[in-house]
Amino acid sequence: MPLLPRRQLAAIALLACTAAWSPLASAQTSPTPIVVVDSTGWDYYSTYDVSATEWRGPAFTTGAEPVYISEITLGLSNGDPSVQAIVQLYLLDDTTELPTGAALGTASLPVVVPNDDANLNPNTYTAAQLGSIAGTLLQPHKKYALIVSNTSGGTLALSDYNGLSDTSYTFAGGFSIAADGYLHTPDSGSTWEKLGLVTPGFRLTVVPESVPPVIVDPVLPPAAPTPVPSLGILGLVSLASALGLLGMRRSRKRA
Repeated sequence: MPLLPRRQLAAIALLACTAAWSPLASAQTSPTPIVVVDSTGWDYYSTYDVSATEWRGPAFTTGAEPVYISEITLGLSNGDPSVQAIVQLYLLDDTTELPTGAALGTASLPVVVPNDDANLNPNTYTAAQLGSIAGTLLQPHKKYALIVSNTSGGTLALSDYNGLSDTSYTFAGGFSIAADGYLHTPDSGSTWEKLGLVTPGFRLTVVPESVPPVIVDPVLPPAAPTPVPSLGILGLVSLASALGLLGMRRSRKRA
């Protein structure tokens, strides 16, 4: 029986190694996203208008590890389905707990499920929708705020639970309250105030720095994954046979 050349045997062995490592690589799952701030478990909510000049939103302090935002849930209400919420991510000053500088990220988000004054109908937004907000790495032990506004001229409101922010949030991952949990500006950011008497309907989910969220351009579809070649059962059997024949050839030469 003719024997395979050594170069062909080496190529087969390389493919076998790829096939052997593939199951191990696929078995390594990404860390589960963590809900680090949540106030969506309350029953009664009221709504507070946001506009081109009147902005408001939740404020929080990060934990000990850098993270990315992978998902945001907000209670929002609009009178016109075409009205969208403008959400901006701000870094807060460590001392004053008020925004410093320009927004770190901005997203224009649709209100798919309008809220009412008695129930929270949350709208959840993924990293693909959050764009530059999800692409911003949140640094450890820093204060941030997610501020909601509306530049369309139509009616948009943020839902709030009528309870103190310092007792209405639940936290995880070392996160905590900042700026009494709630920031408001009546003049497009010229002046700010802390509003700790109510709590915005809000949930924040993050992932570690090592696993940044997938941000897909909504205009362009994601590229199809490239298939990884694998030998399969028959290929591995063929490889074993080839290696066995190679061993027999070497044994005959020694003899």
